[in-house]
Amino acid sequence: MEIKSYENPWIPTIKGVFFFLFGIMAITQTGAFATLSVFFDILIFMIGILFLAVAFLIKEAKNKSWLIISGLTNLGFGIWLASNFNGSIEYLSWIIIIWIIYSMISDFIEAGILFKAKNALGALFVINGIITLFFAYITINIFRDATPQRLDFLGIMALVIGLISELAAYLFSKAKDCTED
Repeated sequence: MEIKSYENPWIPTIKGVFFFLFGIMAITQTGAFATLSVFFDILIFMIGILFLAVAFLIKEAKNKSWLIISGLTNLGFGIWLASNFNGSIEYLSWIIIIWIIYSMISDFIEAGILFKAKNALGALFVINGIITLFFAYITINIFRDATPQRLDFLGIMALVIGLISELAAYLFSKAKDCTED
């Protein structure tokens, strides 16, 4: 196993930015749950569109079938969440939690793809997947009884996860430099 370049460092970059923004929103409590739901929906659609754009617009993209499946799945989650904005907070929170769990599974699939290619950078996706799973667990417990202190805790967790995702994205982008030397 060796460190090889990775062509999609934007995946953890987008997730990291999202977690930073979500963390700030949760800590400052600038929006109601509906605002956080809309924010999640925008992220889900954005990830879905980016996966599909890479699959169809970049000819040398690897694993196109995975990019298309993941893009369509994210769009499906986005439509599901958007079509239920008038539903109960509990139902919306479960859609979000299911998407977070899907995101964790997606990280593990990305890790598997990298490990299959004998790329040691797959370990970064395993770390991101484990942290995303932990975020899902925390989110489930906080949405059961959302208080300002618990939202602060969720916001801090999101900031830490965002930092880890951005560091992983940085390592992914620098791996190309290492392999060229």
